[in-house]
Amino acid sequence: MAQPLIASLPRDLDLDNGYTIRITALSPTTGAVVSGVKISAAVIMAGNITGGEPTDLVTGDWVLVPGPE
Repeated sequence: MAQPLIASLPRDLDLDNGYTIRITALSPTTGAVVSGVKISAAVIMAGNITGGEPTDLVTGDWVLVPGPE
């Protein structure tokens, strides 16, 4: 079983409506895309930079988008 990986996005990155975060499995030795990988959990930690209440943060549907084969 593969070990969990923590990869960070640039600090203070402002993700607005219409932005997409894609997760791609890559071979650690060749950098090639690896097919057949199943993601069991993805966690995105975010800070509320608007200064409003945490309940003001907007969330959307989670969807898996197939990539190139």
